[in-house]
Amino acid sequence: MSTDATRSGHYARGRTDQSEDAVVDALGRILSCSEAARSALASTLREGGTAVGILADVRSLDIGMEGERSCLAGYDDESEVRVLIDAMCWTDLTPSQPNAYFKHLPLDRPAAVLFVAPAARLARLWPDLCRRADEQFTIIGATTPGDLRAATVSGGERRLMLTSWDALLEFMERVVGGAGDGEAEAGILRLRGMIDRVD
Repeated sequence: MSTDATRSGHYARGRTDQSEDAVVDALGRILSCSEAARSALASTLREGGTAVGILADVRSLDIGMEGERSCLAGYDDESEVRVLIDAMCWTDLTPSQPNAYFKHLPLDRPAAVLFVAPAARLARLWPDLCRRADEQFTIIGATTPGDLRAATVSGGERRLMLTSWDALLEFMERVVGGAGDGEAEAGILRLRGMIDRVD
């Protein structure tokens, strides 16, 4: 498989890797059904410099570009997209990623494009994402330490972020466990198993 990546599922039509499709479907189900999981996602975004507030819903979004796959979109309580999530394992980035996503984010409030990938991919994927974004936008203050990387994208309050599956799911597990959301905990456990099989 390739060493650069993207996402899938009924949450991302057009993928050929059904195992990665299933991973994204599983993440989408967890986030759409669990308020605690969405809270953990919002906290991750705040840690990366994007104060999105409450995420009321997460669902699939077709960004409408030929050859481009759907992504997961997080909406605030005014039905405004505040985050686009590209959950990936080992598939390649499409030619328009990440720049096509920024066009679907508001300019007048904090918003982010968040890529989630295996920890082993972060060191190579982050410079590639920043380079691609910098071809159409100005990238400011890109950070590289740890499993959460973030940069400001010119024009509004948009951020580009990258985190690992391990970091995101470990935090989600703590939050949903503290909230007593057993269904989400079980979903995260299944998702971890699926990611391990893809890896």
